[in-house]
Amino acid sequence: MPHISVVIPVYNAGNYIVDTLISVLRQSLKDIEVIVVNDGSNDNSLVECYKLQELDKRITIINQENQGVSVARNVGKQNATGEYIIFIDADDELDCRMLEILYNQAKKTDSDISICGVSRVFEKKQNEKKKYNYNYEEVTGNQAIEWLLLGKKIESGAWNKLFKASIIADVYFEEGKKINEDKYFVFKVLLKSKKIVYCEEKLYYYYCRENSVTNQSFSDRWFDSLYFADRIYEELKFRNNLEIFARYQLLIAYYTVLRRMYPFRKQYKKEYNLVIDKIKATSFKSILSYMDKQQVFGILSIKYCIFGYKILRCISK
Repeated sequence: MPHISVVIPVYNAGNYIVDTLISVLRQSLKDIEVIVVNDGSNDNSLVECYKLQELDKRITIINQENQGVSVARNVGKQNATGEYIIFIDADDELDCRMLEILYNQAKKTDSDISICGVSRVFEKKQNEKKKYNYNYEEVTGNQAIEWLLLGKKIESGAWNKLFKASIIADVYFEEGKKINEDKYFVFKVLLKSKKIVYCEEKLYYYYCRENSVTNQSFSDRWFDSLYFADRIYEELKFRNNLEIFARYQLLIAYYTVLRRMYPFRKQYKKEYNLVIDKIKATSFKSILSYMDKQQVFGILSIKYCIFGYKILRCISK
């Protein structure tokens, strides 16, 4: 049994997958398996993966018809044999000691999840000598859920988290969704977890691409984020210690979608009105302190003077 299974879903990532795989294969922790799930790529992704597999037999390649990233991750998880599992994106990179540090943290503290910080990269990362900070903190599942829902410390993505295989054995990525499916997966695992270890060291390099989902024009896929925000709230609304944070993320999710949808409100007239109604119906009680001034001002305008919000949008544009 390898220490870690690295699951990488790949779809038309031919321009990036070599750098991603090399950053994994060069990890200081060598006892790993790399499971590449080719999700019906029609570029040179598969060719590049096979070339690297010839050089390093730790790579296993699974081919399937295009079914989406959630299916690919679930297939990778089902084929993983490691003590721990990590899911990374095919266009990102890892610090050379990331897996070693996450694994050692997890073993030392007997944690269900080991998490590191994320560095957002807008241009090609330059090689540099890094001084590592080994400070970490241990938190409960509830504390980690609070951080996740407030957008503090714990990122919503699955990619900077090392999961104990046993804790995610019966948790899967929801298929058929395109936004925040990984956030909901992380949330479900945190609900099961007794202990999480977290270090701020930025060991995962997340590349901000122009063609990423969050940089694209508004489309129906953004409603997936509302679907998951609703689900999270429904699961926490009767847990007094977490309801506030679930309501906060619910309101922010709807506000974010409304802002993105606004230029297309005529095209999405029904959905636009439903989102406004949801914002108006969601209580502000006890969550104002978690919002920045722009969020408070914008949401107050929507709740009590939608005409004022429209004027603000025209001015800001």
